[in-house]
Order: sequence, then structure tokens, then C-alpha cells
Amino acid sequence: METGRTPCCLAPGSPCGTRFTPLLGWAFRITGKAVTLCTLSDAERGRAPFFAQPVGFDGRAFLLAFDHGCDTEKLLHEVCHWLLAPQKRRGRANYGLGPGPGASAVAEAERDNEEVTVMLLERLLAPHFGLAEERIAKPDYNVANRRNLDWEACAERARLRYEELAAALP
Repeated sequence: METGRTPCCLAPGSPCGTRFTPLLGWAFRITGKAVTLCTLSDAERGRAPFFAQPVGFDGRAFLLAFDHGCDTEKLLHEVCHWLLAPQKRRGRANYGLGPGPGASAVAEAERDNEEVTVMLLERLLAPHFGLAEERIAKPDYNVANRRNLDWEACAERARLRYEELAAALP
């Protein structure tokens, strides 16, 4: 893994327009976790902690791999996962949600509802960092079974967490 790349949002001539630097500072203040921007070799793609995604969390740092996606969106999504994960899973790779080791300890319905809640919280936080809604995936894009979803409970949990965070937002 090659580290130290420039986030897409700060690359010279980038038309991105997001506020990556304030997000980076806020993310560190509220989580205490480092952020590593990296480029993966073909042999590293699909391996822990990334698996099939261009993002990962190894229990210590948020890892954002280059893939032409927005680094602001990737970091905000990972911070939302950390904010919504129960305390006991915050130190586990990918919050124990998987794929990977420890994922089986979290029931499918719980994983699916947590993912939707993450996406709804991300949408609430996005305007603070100049992230357009169309750059965020649909809330249920990454669930195993849509029948697991309790949209009202997910939206309420996201709203309550957002209200807790509002005063500390840049």
C-alpha cells in the first residue's frame, strides 16, 4: 500500500469544491482517529481491511484508497460509521460489520439498519462539508436484504445523532 497521496478534493485544478480540510480536522476531533490516504496495488484490492470497497477502518485509522471516488464522501461515510457503531465495535476492523473477521457477530438485520442509518446521517452532515447529495450513494445500496430495513427508526437515529453533533460542526 502506497500512502501519502493528495486527496482528490485538494488536487491542483480539482473542480470538486468540497471542504476536505475542515472535515479532516472535525473527524480527528470527534473520533481521535487518523486518516490514511493510499493507493492500492492490484494484489491488495479486496484484502483486509478494504475487501471490495475503496475505504476501510483497521481499528486505528480510516483508510481511503484511490478509485476516482470523492475522498470527502469516503471519509464522511467512515466517520458516520464510527459515530453510529456501538462503543464495543468502534475498535474492530470495519466496526465488525464486515465483510471479514468478526462480521458474523453482528446480525444481518442490525448490519443493514446500521448501514442505512450511516447513509442518512451522512446526508445530514454533507452540506457542512460542501458535499453534494448526488455524490452520496443511495441509503440502501449496500444492504443484504431490504426487508430488514426499518426506515423510520433509521431516520430517527440519524436525526438524533446529527442533533448531538450540530454544535461541534465547522
